[in-house]
Amino acid sequence: MAILFESVPPSEVLVLAAYGLADRETQLTLLALRGHSTGEIATGLAISPFIMQQRLKAVFDKVGVRSRRELVARIFAQQYPRPR
Repeated sequence: MAILFESVPPSEVLVLAAYGLADRETQLTLLALRGHSTGEIATGLAISPFIMQQRLKAVFDKVGVRSRRELVARIFAQQYPRPR
């Protein structure tokens, strides 16, 4: 018998996994969901703002949205569905 202790990923990570995002896309998206600016995300991930925007556009395509606002709304709605 073995007992394993693992940290459970935040629920956002589980939602994002359903879209097939690459690890770096998931990192970028989590920072965007937490309200970080393009510059903050680019600096934190050690990439240029241009590359950051290109990767964010790829995330938009995979999730089926056209803006950060829509991205946040989509992920939030999937985490907390409306009560019936």
